[in-house]
Amino acid sequence: MAKYMKLLSYEMKTILRDPMNVFILFYPLLMLFICGWLLPAITDRTGADAAARTITLLLGFVVAISLGGYMMGGLLGFSLLENKDEKTLWSIAVTPVTVAGYALFKTVYAFFFSVAGTFVMTAGMKLFASEAYTIDYGGVAIGLFDDITYGQILVFSAVSGLIVPFIGAVFAGFARNKIEGFAFIKAGALIVMIPMLAILESLQDGKQYLLGIAPNFWPVKAILNIALQNDAAANLDLWQYMLIGSLYPLALGAFAMRAFVKKTGLR
Repeated sequence: MAKYMKLLSYEMKTILRDPMNVFILFYPLLMLFICGWLLPAITDRTGADAAARTITLLLGFVVAISLGGYMMGGLLGFSLLENKDEKTLWSIAVTPVTVAGYALFKTVYAFFFSVAGTFVMTAGMKLFASEAYTIDYGGVAIGLFDDITYGQILVFSAVSGLIVPFIGAVFAGFARNKIEGFAFIKAGALIVMIPMLAILESLQDGKQYLLGIAPNFWPVKAILNIALQNDAAANLDLWQYMLIGSLYPLALGAFAMRAFVKKTGLR
């Protein structure tokens, strides 16, 4: 255990010396500020009508809960890219800690960062901004956080974090340096924004599952159904969404990590 704590201490020093990594690490607190206070304040001060306020807060809600695991996957990807740039992986390959084992270690702590960050952000919005997120949905006043429990937020945070190994391995495997990695993050954000389409009326039936190609769709849709009190016949229950949302990104992550290790030419 002591050697892993020393390794974690080294990893944290490496992460904190890069401004981009620091930004990603503290991203959940930034989103809590933006979506928990700034966005509702802007809609109130601009005098937006009920419809504009509803769509703005609803989009802000979906964006906030969609990006936590993705950003921490980016942190993992940047960290692996730095290891490639500094040839750290080649040094590790000649030690008892294999490249695959080292990648797994990095994935585990990035996953826990993701769970903690997503929980702090989402639970913080419920704690401090639940009243601000009361919208007029279908002619009925609905508090988006009213029916979401802290236990559900914890489960959601854990399932959302399972996207981390997939995102990290894809970025590190395809990007040649951090500049390309940053471009990948910006381009990949379009994919993780797919769950935003789940608020469309036309995608409340079975067509919603076309969005399931995005690995973060499943946990986001589960929370969105609870928030909007959506009981459409085509919906699954919370645990079915979470089960698929766990197995799908785990399979993608295992495949991507195996491909990344193979691409390094090391073991």
